[in-house]
Amino acid sequence: MINQVLTKRLGDAALQEGDIISYLEKLALLRFTESEREKVRSEVTKIIELFNELMEVRGLDNVEPLYHVVEIELPLRDDEPLDRVDVDHELLSENAILENGYIKAPKTIGE
Repeated sequence: MINQVLTKRLGDAALQEGDIISYLEKLALLRFTESEREKVRSEVTKIIELFNELMEVRGLDNVEPLYHVVEIELPLRDDEPLDRVDVDHELLSENAILENGYIKAPKTIGE
């Protein structure tokens, strides 16, 4: 099945493992050395085998999709507006420096 999908993406030509690696190189704008090609070929083969196993799973028609493995319910609360903070009074009382309505902080990056 995965080979069919890749064949559609690559065209109707026969799909060889080398073609997949070349296709991935083009997609990623990379050039692999021969040792890298072997490693990628091994990884791609494992991935295709895994997908082929997944495609063989049957009898899931009556299974509802999961959004979370564990049922999660987060406590919700009503949004309640709070009083506006009096920036000038509260921040100045905590030794903050205001300049044109903005809080002025010391430099954190070098000169």
